[in-house]
Amino acid sequence: MSAGTITLTNGSAIVGGSGTAFATEIAASDFIVSTVGGVPYTLPVKSVESNTQLTLVSNFTGPTQSGAAWSAVPRVALNMVTAALVAQSAEALRGLNYDKQNWQQVYTAAGNITVKLPDGTTFNGPSWKYLSDNMATKSGGAVPVNQGGTGSTTESGARTNLGLGDSATMDVGTAAGTVAAGDDSRLNTVDQKAGGKITSPITVQPGINGNPGFAINSGDNGGGGLMNNGISLVVASGYNPNTGNYVNLIKGTWYTGEWSFGGARGGGANFDNVTLNLKGSNQEGMVTWVFHSNGAATGNWVTASDERIKENVTVIADPLMKMQQLRGVEWDRLDTPAHGYGFIAQEVEKVFPEAVKSYGKTTLRDGSEIEDVKSVDTFGVAAALHHEAILALMDEVSCIKRLIKELDVGALD
Repeated sequence: MSAGTITLTNGSAIVGGSGTAFATEIAASDFIVSTVGGVPYTLPVKSVESNTQLTLVSNFTGPTQSGAAWSAVPRVALNMVTAALVAQSAEALRGLNYDKQNWQQVYTAAGNITVKLPDGTTFNGPSWKYLSDNMATKSGGAVPVNQGGTGSTTESGARTNLGLGDSATMDVGTAAGTVAAGDDSRLNTVDQKAGGKITSPITVQPGINGNPGFAINSGDNGGGGLMNNGISLVVASGYNPNTGNYVNLIKGTWYTGEWSFGGARGGGANFDNVTLNLKGSNQEGMVTWVFHSNGAATGNWVTASDERIKENVTVIADPLMKMQQLRGVEWDRLDTPAHGYGFIAQEVEKVFPEAVKSYGKTTLRDGSEIEDVKSVDTFGVAAALHHEAILALMDEVSCIKRLIKELDVGALD
């Protein structure tokens, strides 16, 4: 409310004020608002004569009232109200026009229509006429599949038209005749699965505390019994194996016999050896072959040497001369940290070329590569050559003994 009170006189354009400040609160073309007899009046101001008197544009038509409260309404504020009213009216009229156009399309358009809202947004959809016309062409009320329907008025017909199989009518569950859900526990195991083909790599978690991570059970002997010929893979898990113990191995059985082949840990993150164990049966002990990481191997090695499987058998000629062409040496390997003893392949090749073979490429510790690395049958060469050399030496010793004996007899004569 503005300061002071005013006096309005019926039939007069003069407004008197008490305690008012017309000269500072209001100007010509502004408005004053006052309620007289319960009716609000908005009165335009023609001129302001002083702080306590102003003149209205037209005579006051209400009842005479003194001591009335009043409010000054600047022309700018009233213009803003008018402008807002015009904008709101225009928006309302625009919405009504859109509604008229929208409803006309809904009832009369032959296809899809675009509905406009007062805020300018739109959305598309089929008109009622389009829906009505299309339904009129449907056979027995069935909407074709190519028009978004099922093409049938029955459930079975709809499933057939939509290409749905038997699972469309099954419940989700774990019993026979139900469909498995994504969280079905049966999907997390291959237990009781009958055959099939795996076409990509698989990974198997190891067993705990030495138990197999992968095993194939014993086979049927054809008579209903088992042959105890299973095979299993074991990976150390759940414990850290001590030095010399297996970190992984493969194991097989045959009735009371068994075999295993596995890698044993070294002192750190290295292999010490790979060991092959074999027991023919409960009546036999376990035999072992150990292949160390330095190239050395221990075990009982027996090669087939039956005369019936050989031909062109000849005694090594000039064994002593050939012995002189071979050196017994020791060495440090360039491809491994191993220290070794034996023959040099190139020297053996000159004397026994058939005892030396080339076995591909070897990479040295400095990264360089050696092609066609030579390997030698050290056992065979040493056994045959040394035996014949010893026999030759024995002949020479016998000859020397005979000569000495003859010399001794001659001296006595």
